[in-house]
Amino acid sequence: MFANLALSYSLISGIMSCLLFILGMYLEKDKKKSRIILIWACLFLASSFAGLESAFWAEGYNIFELFFNLNLPLVYYFIVWFVFIIWLFESRKERKIWIILLILLIIVSIIAMNTMEGIKL
Repeated sequence: MFANLALSYSLISGIMSCLLFILGMYLEKDKKKSRIILIWACLFLASSFAGLESAFWAEGYNIFELFFNLNLPLVYYFIVWFVFIIWLFESRKERKIWIILLILLIIVSIIAMNTMEGIKL
């Protein structure tokens, strides 16, 4: 039950992320609005990843073990999104934003990997 709910939230936030990315790319001339919308799109994408991780965890899988054991579809899924975000912000000459987002992702991933064993549903 929890896995289905987490997957549903992940799907909804993934769709919202895609819509915000499209809107952010459409508003390219207004740099300030576009930057804010793209940052929100990245936050919705992060919540989609978190929902996916929660669904895997509820089913008894550790997404980090799957990723680092080179489960290729999962690895490609994440790599394509990361490359897209880097390309998008690089094309707008906003390197600082994607670097900050990458650092936050690394910090959150380290915290998640270290606390997964202590939390039981």
